[in-house]
Amino acid sequence: MREAVQRVVDDVLSPLLESDASTIELVTVDQNQVVVRVTGRAAFGVGAEYVCTGVIEPALRKIVGNDCTIRIEKAIPKPKRRS
Repeated sequence: MREAVQRVVDDVLSPLLESDASTIELVTVDQNQVVVRVTGRAAFGVGAEYVCTGVIEPALRKIVGNDCTIRIEKAIPKPKRRS
């Protein structure tokens, strides 16, 4: 199941969120729970709640079903280090 979830994150959700200055990262997958971390506008912008409940959750539900808990962590992106 992890591979299928990772594919959805990489191929569908990540490009979609990157177009809105956001990122998504798969944190963990087990039989009962999927955890993803979201940064940028998708985490803290005006439409963040819609993105989480109307875009991310439905895409993941198609893979994991309704019995699995989906947890979306919101994080502030780490600044890039200057060399």
